[in-house]
Amino acid sequence: MIFNWKLKTILVAEDEDANFLFLEKILSSTNVKIIRAENGNEAVDIINNSDIDLVLMDIVMPEVDGFEAADIIKKKHPDIPIIAQTFYESDIDKEKVENSKFDSFIRKPININKLLIVIDKYLGEKK
Repeated sequence: MIFNWKLKTILVAEDEDANFLFLEKILSSTNVKIIRAENGNEAVDIINNSDIDLVLMDIVMPEVDGFEAADIIKKKHPDIPIIAQTFYESDIDKEKVENSKFDSFIRKPININKLLIVIDKYLGEKK
């Protein structure tokens, strides 16, 4: 399946360079515009000042974590889908993610096909 999101913008909220570069490489084939936030505060600021179609949000980040950032974003921008990226290690962590403000979540290590399918659920332009 080919995904073409050339008119869309994804905010990748990820503090780890290696993880961001991995996501950037995966998404480059989709023609999507990518903006990076390195912490939760920066993600909130970018959302408030840019036209963002979807957020990939790491849960563990400095300053403001993904849970709090998603909560802040959803209060002002309830229609922007937020997909959590998480290494949840227990059923309690999984439950916390599922009961949060995230629209969906993808488990790390990221399965490329699953990630693209989850994103397409929200951006939905297939060729």
